[in-house]
Amino acid sequence: MNPEAYFFQTIAQKVQNKERLSFEEGVQLFNSTDILAIGQMAHEVRDRMHGRQAFYALNLHLNPTNICSARCEFCAFSRDADAPDAYTLTLEEIEQKVRNAVDRWQINEVHIVGGHNPALGLDYYLEMVKRIRGVSSDLFIKAFSAPEIDFMAKHSGVSWAEVLRRLQEAGLDGMPGGGAEIFDPEVRAKICPKKISGEEWLQIHRTAHKAGIKTNATMLYGHIETAGQRVAHLLKLRELQDETQGFCAFVPLAYHSENNALRGGKETSGFLDLKMLSISRLLLDNISHIKAHGSATDLKFVQVALSFGADDMSGTNLQERVMHEAGSRAPEGLSSEDLIRCIKDAGFEPCRVDSSYSIK
Repeated sequence: MNPEAYFFQTIAQKVQNKERLSFEEGVQLFNSTDILAIGQMAHEVRDRMHGRQAFYALNLHLNPTNICSARCEFCAFSRDADAPDAYTLTLEEIEQKVRNAVDRWQINEVHIVGGHNPALGLDYYLEMVKRIRGVSSDLFIKAFSAPEIDFMAKHSGVSWAEVLRRLQEAGLDGMPGGGAEIFDPEVRAKICPKKISGEEWLQIHRTAHKAGIKTNATMLYGHIETAGQRVAHLLKLRELQDETQGFCAFVPLAYHSENNALRGGKETSGFLDLKMLSISRLLLDNISHIKAHGSATDLKFVQVALSFGADDMSGTNLQERVMHEAGSRAPEGLSSEDLIRCIKDAGFEPCRVDSSYSIK
């Protein structure tokens, strides 16, 4: 038996026995080209956890401002305050956008991320959440990445815990996983030098989990990181999940190379995208859901992803801007009918949820 065949036999046995995979095994999986063997094992885990269920949400993406002091190298969305296309939505505009989405598309979730705008104080964000909660008590409000929580805390002179407490009191239900990028300090120094560290990201999510706020986790991959740095990132998430059980889903985000300071890099391949989903499913044995983000890919890819470890198609992603400004060619807003058809055509059972994964 050749070494790779023996390796896969060993991994398959561990997967079958529900044994945890190691750092070295994760790196070997990324270095392998046998995507079918990797995908088959990931699908076995996905099937064991969720059967034929495939999850989706009717969600609106809300980006309150693109003015940002962090200006990460990979970001095509952020602007300086004096840029001609810089913007900040008023609270009235935000409320109306949500109301329109509820009335027109019957959304069940609002996903909010934006820039670090020095002109905005914590009161703006608290009032935003209150107004959205006022539109509908049934909406799941998933808002503000860890770097945004840090920005609010520093801007207001209070702790992360206090910011989260006030947001929760205003109506916050959960947090997205943005801002994780790659935890490795050397990578962060090159792609997001003004952003919080990987350890600070983990600590903010630990703080949220202790407060009873469930969150997602992400990784931005396909730029300058190595296979080992990807695996180390995943294992840090796994370690925190062992401690808190606060992550609902992991969302791998493919790097898009257009309109940013890292341009010149290549778009990720479908091969890497599938490996990323499958290996995430194999390594993150304690995080229930793996999300194939529709705004980062396209529907045909997401259909395939459901057989390579992913169980969540993300959602309608209405008015998503961050990925599209970086070059994503995914449809800008899908209908529930689109998602239901895609799930059924791939042989799965559609389940409408919000980020709590309560079936609606």
